[in-house]
Amino acid sequence: MSDEKSGEEMYGDKYKESNEPIFSGIPTFLKLPEVDRDQLSEEDVDIGIIGAPLDTATTIRPGTRYGPRAVRAASTVPSPPYEHFNIETGVDPFDTFQVADTGDAAVSPGDTRQSQLNIEDAVAEVSEQATPIVIGGDHSISYPDIKGWAEANGYEDIGLIHFDCHADTGDEGLTGFEYDHGAWVKRVYDEGIMGGENYTLIGPRGFWPGPDTYEEMREADMKWYTSMEVAGMDLDDIVADAVQRATDGTDAVWVSFDVDVMEPAYAPGTGEPEPGGLVPREAIYMVREVVKALDPENFGFDVVEVSPAYDTSDSNSYNGGVTSGLANRLIIEVMGSMALAKKGLKEGSPIKPKEPLGPTEPVQPADD
Repeated sequence: MSDEKSGEEMYGDKYKESNEPIFSGIPTFLKLPEVDRDQLSEEDVDIGIIGAPLDTATTIRPGTRYGPRAVRAASTVPSPPYEHFNIETGVDPFDTFQVADTGDAAVSPGDTRQSQLNIEDAVAEVSEQATPIVIGGDHSISYPDIKGWAEANGYEDIGLIHFDCHADTGDEGLTGFEYDHGAWVKRVYDEGIMGGENYTLIGPRGFWPGPDTYEEMREADMKWYTSMEVAGMDLDDIVADAVQRATDGTDAVWVSFDVDVMEPAYAPGTGEPEPGGLVPREAIYMVREVVKALDPENFGFDVVEVSPAYDTSDSNSYNGGVTSGLANRLIIEVMGSMALAKKGLKEGSPIKPKEPLGPTEPVQPADD
């Protein structure tokens, strides 16, 4: 990764200045430079954004093929385009990382498996030169994401932290197709690069998969925290356990975030909404803390299942919606936590009020 610099050194005037309206120009992610995947090393790129617009492995409501476009559109709404100092964590990822949008992996409509192989190749090409952050697409893309990333870096044992309403560990998914979006964890496990003891699922609820699948997961030493358990536990304990499991004897860690882990009131734009999910503060906090505890040099992330057709305030993906906005926020949070991890910090330099938070002691009148 690049030597530490300031965002203004790396990005010039565009770091602080909004040089064009948000509705103008080409909507790359955060309006960052677009760099061809074979040029990342030459351009000194640290993090490569890549879209995986596939939804033909979806089993309920389609539409996630438009997820990468919607998340990119949502990302252009805040201004200025590059500077992203987080007032809570006190860090701006663009003071640490050179980031570029590498476009989308090629998909072949009607040929799901070939599309997944194309995604695998594209993620591998990014991963040879930079840390990949992938925007889906349905959750089937995570198997090629992880496979391409692991092979490009020679990882033999990886950890997986998985935020999702569903386990996605079915032998043949939901409808008998072994590469659908309900089977990708099992495909990674069968690949032999992830042991069950290095896998943690956060947020499952509802009625799929059934008890037999969860029995198999238990036998494989997989672990999960249901949505109600998340609500009732200390989030730091969940994070610490997931990180410890993911890093125990592994070469690298992938974090996968399915937006259907969220309460659909906060993230309606997805194919399989299920009541009772996480609220944004829980999700953002856990993602922040998980990534801060990981090695940014041996890390990958994807956010999946954004389906803008069902999203609130998004009728055309011209400026994104509630759910695509959440996905955009998560990506920026991931990069911010990567920046803290690279610096060896748990917190940056948040700007606080002069007085301590909370009620202050009343001023006592002076004695006469």
